[in-house]
Amino acid sequence: MNEADKALAARLAQALGSAYTLEGEIGRGGMGVVFNARDERLKRRVAVKVLPPELAFREEIRLRFVREAETAARLSHPHIVPIHSVGEGPDGLVYFVMAYVDGESLGAKLKRRGRLPPDEARRIMLETADALGAAHALGIIHRDVKPDNILLEGSRGRVVVTDFGIAKALSSTTGSATLTATGVAIGTPHYMSPEQAAGDREIDGRSDI
Repeated sequence: MNEADKALAARLAQALGSAYTLEGEIGRGGMGVVFNARDERLKRRVAVKVLPPELAFREEIRLRFVREAETAARLSHPHIVPIHSVGEGPDGLVYFVMAYVDGESLGAKLKRRGRLPPDEARRIMLETADALGAAHALGIIHRDVKPDNILLEGSRGRVVVTDFGIAKALSSTTGSATLTATGVAIGTPHYMSPEQAAGDREIDGRSDI
């Protein structure tokens, strides 16, 4: 861990106070750094995602980060990672606390094992589709479905879909503004649908499939 990462962890620990104890970094992506932590009150492991300071000053990214928590919190489903709380430190640090998933991503498993047996691949696809179906029923499209955002929990490998950082709420009841412009492609290139790669804003749940 370099000095910048140590400083970020220290700031997050200060913002969390005595409620949570950080235990180390477990992952990072374009929209945040994820730490393993312990919920001292409920005596359970949790994951804490924090927006790096070099991104927090950009209002559109800050809004997108908070929206990830708000969007995922609306989705109560056994195959979608639960969000426990959202917080902000006195220095502008933004974070949210979510359930800890004890396992690995589908991406990591594919790199480690290669091609999966047909029955296992079918189960993972069905559970992922079940999660996306629940999101689509609420007018939410994920827009970044890929192996790294599909977590496999425990020995059975129960699917838990995560990272709704660029999800789009199609329903006007959310009250959230659109944070992308026409012609801007949002997502991971290798896993985008053609219409998403073209920057088309008029997409729906079919684009996730």
